[in-house]
This record gives sequence, C-alpha cells and structure tokens, in this order.
Amino acid sequence: MPPQGPIAHPRDRPSARARAAAPVPAPGAVRASFPGFVEPCLATLRARVPEGGAWIHEVKFDGYRAQARLANGKPSILTRRGYDWTPRFASIARALSELPAREAVLDGEVVVLDSGGLSDYHRLQEDLGRGRTDRLVFYAFDLLYVDGFDLRNAALTERKRVLAELLRGADAARLRFSEHLEAEGAAVFEQACAMRLEGIVSKERGAPYRSGRQKTWLKIKCTKSDTFPVVAFVEKLGAKPRRIASLYVGRYEDGALRYAGKVQSGFTEAVQREIRERLDPFVRAKSALDVPVKKPKATWVEPVLPIEVRFSSVTSDGLLREAVFKGIRDDLVELAEPWPAPALRTAVVRGARKPPSAAALHGVPKENILQLLPDAVAPSKDELAAYWTKVADRALPYLAGRPLKLVRRVHGTIFYHMGPLPPIPASVRRLKIEKREGGEGTRLWVEDLEGLLGLVDIGVVEVHPWNSTVDDLEHPDVLVFDLDPGEGVGLTLVVESALAMRELLLEEGLESWPKLTGGNGVHVMAPIEPGIGHDAARRRCRAIAAKLASRDRRYTLSSRAARAGRLFIDYLRNGRGTTAVGTYSPRARPGFPIAAPATWKQIEDGIRPDAFTLERPFSPRRDAAASVSGARARRR
Repeated sequence: MPPQGPIAHPRDRPSARARAAAPVPAPGAVRASFPGFVEPCLATLRARVPEGGAWIHEVKFDGYRAQARLANGKPSILTRRGYDWTPRFASIARALSELPAREAVLDGEVVVLDSGGLSDYHRLQEDLGRGRTDRLVFYAFDLLYVDGFDLRNAALTERKRVLAELLRGADAARLRFSEHLEAEGAAVFEQACAMRLEGIVSKERGAPYRSGRQKTWLKIKCTKSDTFPVVAFVEKLGAKPRRIASLYVGRYEDGALRYAGKVQSGFTEAVQREIRERLDPFVRAKSALDVPVKKPKATWVEPVLPIEVRFSSVTSDGLLREAVFKGIRDDLVELAEPWPAPALRTAVVRGARKPPSAAALHGVPKENILQLLPDAVAPSKDELAAYWTKVADRALPYLAGRPLKLVRRVHGTIFYHMGPLPPIPASVRRLKIEKREGGEGTRLWVEDLEGLLGLVDIGVVEVHPWNSTVDDLEHPDVLVFDLDPGEGVGLTLVVESALAMRELLLEEGLESWPKLTGGNGVHVMAPIEPGIGHDAARRRCRAIAAKLASRDRRYTLSSRAARAGRLFIDYLRNGRGTTAVGTYSPRARPGFPIAAPATWKQIEDGIRPDAFTLERPFSPRRDAAASVSGARARRR
C-alpha cells in the first residue's frame, strides 16, 4: 500500500521539489494536473435498498448539486451543469478558501436547513431568489482532486477518508462532511423516512468515481420527486398580469420526449406569474412531444424549463399521479440564473389605493388593458403634439419603421394597450404579425412626424419599439441592457455599472451608447448587424449580463432577489415582441421626463436618468444620436 500523509495547510506547504516526492493521499490516486469541470456522478433511482457489506449509505439532501473548487487558492462553485454560481454561493466560497489545500475539487450539495436540521428545498429557493447567503450550507460527500492528485480511481471510502481530513477544522456553518452509515440498508432507509428525509443514497464502498448515471450509486426516495421539462402551460383566464393555471410536463425515454402528466398544484401566485413570463419567449405553434397528445387548452413551449415535481406514483403508461410543483430547477438552466419576471416589476399602487374596477374605467374595454398604470400621469394631447413636432428629426432615426408597444391614456385611464385597436389615422401604419402562440396580431408603426401625431390622436403617451424593424422583423439590430437600481442604490453605482457594461461590451466586440430612462436607471444600447434571431440575441444578452454580475455581488439578474442595495441587470428587454421605452419617448410620470440619449461623457459626469423633460428634451450639447446607433440610423 502506498504511504499516506496528512494534507498540509498552504502556509506550511513544502517547496516544489519536496512536493514532487509528496506521499500519495489515497491508494489509487494518481498525479495529474488540475482538472476542468468534472461531470458529476449521478445516482440511479431504485425502489429497494441494496443489502450487504459492499454498500454504505448517506442521507439524500434536498438541495442543489454543486462542485466546489479551489484553483491556486481561488474558490469557485459550479452547478451540476458546470455553470458558475460562485457569486450566489459567496458565503460557501469564502469558507472554501480557508481549507488547508491549494487545489481541490469537492462534490456535494448546497442546502438550507430548517429548524429541525433537515434540508429544505423551498427555503433554499427562497434564499437564492432574495440573494440571501447566510443560511447556505455545503455538504461535501466526495473528493475528486487535491493538491496534484486525482482521486477518482481511488475507492469511495478512501476518497471520503481524505475528504474528512480536509474538512477537519473547516467552518461548520458553511462546509460540512456528509457522514455515512455502514448499517443494514433497509434499517437506514426506514429511519430516514421516519425522520421525514427525502431518502438515502447507497454507494458501493470500493467503487471509483465515474461521471454520468451510474449503478454504483443508487438513490432510494421516501417521497417520490424528479425533474421534468415543461412542455406546455394552461393560462389562467382573465388574469392580469398573466399567469399559468397548470403545467404539462414531459419525460425522456430512449431519446424520445413523451408526455408525463399535468401539474396543477403547489404554485404560489408569484411563481405562476414568473413561469408564465419565463416561458413566453419559447411558445411554439405545435407540441415538441415525439408522441403527440391532445390538449386543447395547452399553449405549447420549447422544453427548456426544468421543474422539480413531487408525485405519489407513476402509472403503467408513464403518467404522474398527484403531481405537485416543488420548484424551478434553475441550476439546470443555461447560465443558471433565475430569469426576471417582468410581471413582478410592474407599477404598484401606493398606500391603500386599489386599481380601478372594470366599471370605473370610463368605457375602456377590459380586453384592451394589458396593464393598468394607476399612478401614472400624462401631458395633454396639445403638449404631446408640440413636443413631437420639436423633436421629430432627432427621434425618428430611433423610432421610425419599428413595431410599437403603446402606453395610452383614454378618458383619464393610463394603461399598456393590447387587443383591438381604435380607428387609426391614415398616417399611422399597421403591420400584421404572426404570434408565437399562433394566430395573427396587428402592430402599429410610424415613419414620419405625421405618424407620431397620429399616435397622439389615439391617446398614445409612451412608445416602446421592438429591437427590430418592419423590414426585417425576426432579426434584431440592437441589444438592450436595462440597469435598474433597487432601493438604496444611488447614482454612483448606476454610473459605475453603465461604464462597466460599456467596457464589457467592448471586450465582446460591441460598441454601445447610453440612454437615460426618464426614471431611475440607464439603458446601455449595443447596435448589432441584423443576422441572429431574437432568441439568440436574448441568450447573448443573458450571457453578457451574467458575466458582469459575476464580478460584483451588488449586481443581480433576478427581479425576485432582495433588491435593496443591489442593481438589477435586466436582459429581458431582448426578445421577439419584448420592448424597452423608446428613445425620446415621454414618460407617463410626474414632471414628464424623457427617455433621452446621452453621451458617455455625460454619464461619467453623473447626469441624472430623469435629467431631460418634455420642456427640455435634449442636451444643449450634441446628443447621442451621433453615436454608433444614431449614425447607423441616419444611414437608413
């Protein structure tokens, strides 16, 4: 048997020459360079616990699988799919950096414990959504690499022995060793279920570590749950904002996607709204299932959103019984960030005021109201007409030829418009579009001052253009990053964030220009040559936003997170039919601010996002229309 030795703390570590002769940490370990992401070993689901002395048994945690890594002393935490969640697991990363190793790869589970010491999946999701890290715990159950040695060919019990030694003295509030039992498997399982644990994982004690689904690791669950892709949703009729009533899920069998059943309980209203918004970009006309099923109420979607579902049993034809929603598996979603739900960011009624009832809307049909803006105020039609006449030459390069989402005021009610249109002046153009969910819709667009004045005639206050033009509807020509400060975030962080985004975009080969929103934040606009579709543009924006968020804990990509003191990088302004307020559009807010273009010098000087108003709509200095976007717009 090769000699074994303790793991040295970095400050006690010997010289390179001495390390060359360092003892092997475990039988079967081999010298190797530090590995990249290691695909995790996945347990196979079984109904019965294996018996015999060849197996050890561990608690099955109800959390997120994670790979904790130390590379030259720098910690990182990766999800099961290899996405970097270090900023979200920052408290664990800090504890990891204190381990007595320079390089290490640990396999384990991130959990939040309830008052009884049991892992609680719902509390974990709640904490991650709020950006809370003080209750996160990493239970380590395997060690794959340590200080120059790859341990994956060593026996499991040997890997765990070295792991226990490595974790001795670690911050137990953040890093814990996952103990195992060598007792009779059935008795261990019975006790786990009596303690209301999720189940156990039984592992062959002498087996090496192998990536992918393995039969040397078996999971036996007390309560049945698994991960399923959403294939369709049923919308809650008449709900404002939109939300789902239930979900249809699929399962993969022999490479085919088959129907697995309906999930219609376990949702909070906030989650129902979030799921509806998250699925909206992925609506498709037909089912993605390889074996079609008839579901007349279904809105079909691409199977991109995985959810955890608890169920009582599975029928002979593979359908879930008593399926209950447990949570979204954000750790399995590309880039592993919860997607912000725009529905949760809408205007709220302050104080005790309530939204007007349908009877109080002065004749505005309910089917025309996508979202009420009860606190909004708007200029008169005469003021708006005078304003557009003054700024049309500057505004049209940004607004002309683009489908528009509209904020209208009708009989004193201000709302985002949807559905049937009123009589439209001839100066305003119409565009028939195919909706994602099927069917045809109409969008308005303008090409000149007369068109802008025509919008005023039908009560339009704000215009929100698509990121593409009517000539090339499916290919955006600009990316939009909405830097939205939370409560307590001052102008300084907004400025720093805009400048940091500019530098990051330059690294990505993109020039950009800033737009003041007329509210509290700034839009960073990055023109691109049309060529990619809206979904690809949104994915690229998400990747860029995630890269910036990973550099500073004050940033978040989740509108669900605790926003106080943090800045939300909203990349969902990108997508087919998704919009941001138009350049030079008035805002339906007190003082009538303008969403005005700015220069980077003005941003550096700390210009306020609501600096320009209906009366003073642009800077005396040359405005940003001469920037990258403006120059391109003028060439059209």
